[in-house]
Amino acid sequence: MQKSDPFIEIRPYKDEELPMAINRLLKNKGFISSLVNFIPEIPLNILIKKIKRVETIQEFQTEIFVPICKNLIERSIDNWTVSGYDQLDKNKCYLFIANHRDIIMDSAILQIFLNSQNDNICLSCIGDNLLSSQILTDVAKVCNMFTITRNGTPREMVMNSKLVSEYIRTNVVNSTNSVWIAQRNGRTKDGCDKTQQSVLKMLCSSNKSTNIYNSIKELNIVPLTISYEFEPCDNLKAREIILTKKNKKYVKTPEEDFQSMSAGIFDYKSQVHLHFGHVINADIDESLAFSCDNEKFQYVCSLIDKQMYANYHLWPNNYIAYDIVNNTNRFQEFYTDMHKRDFMQHIRKRANIDDVVFFKMKQQLLIIYANPVKAFLEMNKENKF
Repeated sequence: MQKSDPFIEIRPYKDEELPMAINRLLKNKGFISSLVNFIPEIPLNILIKKIKRVETIQEFQTEIFVPICKNLIERSIDNWTVSGYDQLDKNKCYLFIANHRDIIMDSAILQIFLNSQNDNICLSCIGDNLLSSQILTDVAKVCNMFTITRNGTPREMVMNSKLVSEYIRTNVVNSTNSVWIAQRNGRTKDGCDKTQQSVLKMLCSSNKSTNIYNSIKELNIVPLTISYEFEPCDNLKAREIILTKKNKKYVKTPEEDFQSMSAGIFDYKSQVHLHFGHVINADIDESLAFSCDNEKFQYVCSLIDKQMYANYHLWPNNYIAYDIVNNTNRFQEFYTDMHKRDFMQHIRKRANIDDVVFFKMKQQLLIIYANPVKAFLEMNKENKF
């Protein structure tokens, strides 16, 4: 008797489930329109025949998903670069804990790079709040995404969290697949990338060992840092921060997640850099004394964050914003007058919205761009810059 699959509700589709998913996708007008828009170089009838011939998830990834993502990148990114990957052991699987700036593009850029290296599939997580229809679920699950449940009773949330933890650990420890997961619940809005303890607690919930460090080390955690020259959805993020401060709580409309997804994909980003850090295991000093587990988790979070900040690619925009916010010329050697003129033109354009005062938007946008420099400096305050 075949064992039941404990991860069936959250995992991506398997090869044998692909035909039914493709059948549903090809009946959906929205999906067909996307094909026409994002793979225009292939006639639609030929493209549909090509999709019908796809037999594996890996083949769908390479033949369909990657060309679509490359097209998206070409529309919004002038150049993207990668560093640090050559220092990793290609025979191992890793848990990439990443700063999270964009809903789709963060993990998509990683997937395209790994595909270019002929590397194994990397699974990535997506919140179930973004999977409000069968078509969205099908697209996610044929693109190697697994689901994280965002809502439920306290008991359901604990059970769902443990299931995700077990799924991630099973893949990494058994050297099945590497996994991408964000360092926090939701995107960074203010440019301050900080790993949440709750993420590490979730990851450790699937390990029977009471030793937190052993549980962490088993996962081969690699901090992954993405740096955008122009922040995706910077105006939407600034608006949300300001309205949250004003109203104490920000309530999203049902359309906002999809507005952010769309804007994040199509907003102009100019240049992007992705840096693979090193496995944090060697950084963990188990001789340090902590009074409780929470302090241990916070310590591990700080190790991840330290790599994040060290591995930022700071763009002229970041230095300009830092100098303006702090009324200094400290970093003027890192940008030109033309850089400053173009960046401030971008800020003024993005600050002009209906329901928030222009000055507040402008200031918050500058803070978003300045904060990565601030984090980098705080990490290196013992050094002279």
